Amino acid sequence: MTKPFNFSTFMREEFACYSKEYATHHVSITGATKLDKSKGGVFLFLHFGSFFLSGVSLIAQLGIKYTAIASTENFKVMDREESKFWKEVHKISNRLYSEKMFLSNHTKSSEILASLKKGSFVGAALDVAEIGKKHKFHPFTFLYNDILLQTAPARLAKLAKVPLYGMTISYDQKLGVHNLELTGPYDSCDVEKSVQMILTEMEPIIQNNMDQLFHDIFHLFSFPRLKDHIITTKQKKECLSVLAPIKQLKSQLPSSFCPRFESTITSWHPHRDFAYNLVKKFRPEIIVELGVHYGDSYFTFCQACDELELNTQLYGVDHWQGDKQAGFYGDDVFQEVNEYNQEFHSQNSTFLRIDFTEALKSFETSSIDLLHIDGSHEYQSVRNDFGNWLPKIKKGGMILLHDILVEREDFGVKEFWKEISKNYKTESHQEGFGLGVIHV
Repeated sequence: MTKPFNFSTFMREEFACYSKEYATHHVSITGATKLDKSKGGVFLFLHFGSFFLSGVSLIAQLGIKYTAIASTENFKVMDREESKFWKEVHKISNRLYSEKMFLSNHTKSSEILASLKKGSFVGAALDVAEIGKKHKFHPFTFLYNDILLQTAPARLAKLAKVPLYGMTISYDQKLGVHNLELTGPYDSCDVEKSVQMILTEMEPIIQNNMDQLFHDIFHLFSFPRLKDHIITTKQKKECLSVLAPIKQLKSQLPSSFCPRFESTITSWHPHRDFAYNLVKKFRPEIIVELGVHYGDSYFTFCQACDELELNTQLYGVDHWQGDKQAGFYGDDVFQEVNEYNQEFHSQNSTFLRIDFTEALKSFETSSIDLLHIDGSHEYQSVRNDFGNWLPKIKKGGMILLHDILVEREDFGVKEFWKEISKNYKTESHQEGFGLGVIHV
């Protein structure tokens, strides 16, 4: 008696055969003419069919550069054999894809953005929930059910200014062929609308091949099941009239800090772990940064507050024009930093594109817990910034001063640091250009 066809078993056995030649002869692609190969984009898919084979087929048949966003977090809760299988899947995929997959628990979003901006394509699953982590899920309708799916990969497409595409692969047992259907392009500026359109296009294919779903998406991605994985918001009495809604998280705290944002300006990079741990210990309610520039320090504070489950409001003050020390630059720097802020931190982060002195009126006396001064590094400028903003700091608050180790004629931070250390309790982080902590 012939055993009934089991797609899961078939997929696992077939995986050993994956190659570009195999993908060329065993996958039929429809919708490829809609693809703009010169621009790059993000393919969104569900864990359905032989989804890893989709990427190999795109490379082999369409000649595009492709890799995927993946995760190894859930390997920790798999049994030994299951974990071994998926590790092998990742190994083979990394060999066949144009470049190694971006691991969500190790890769910075800036790396993915750089790849997209160069014209590469990235695939990402919508139905992902990582053990011990929280994500921004959004409600969607799929096959008459309400489910919650991730939108982070689609938001990356918006930041990179590339289109979204839908990607669904199903196996035809009678013909022995995989059918890969591409849909789109969709506008990445309207993420939720575009993702819903992609899901709607997927419905007929998946409905006719329900046995090829990798998991019970309707149960696993329902609100009751995902409630402990969702980044939610909670209203709180505002300290300032300009405050936005405040986040309230309930996830397990991460054991280490892996920056999601990183620019090519490296001067603040050595202090990120120190700053993360400082925020973890101090738990500030209001953080203000004077001198945001590309945002490496600012987004470290933002990410730390998200991951450490703090109801913190953050303010970045900068005119985003540059100065003679950092160099002058155009409006593109602000546009890039502001887009990232709007996409990932808009609920608790506000940019004030004004001078430091003008920004003073936006904050009440003794309202700020943590102030980071990193504007002009001339002695008098640093002294003025400290003196002007000191009344705004709460008793028991802190002021961070960057570049306390720099010895240059046009830098007066080190000199001011020596002076202020005589009058206040201080500590310093001696890595890089040095970061001073002043206890008020």
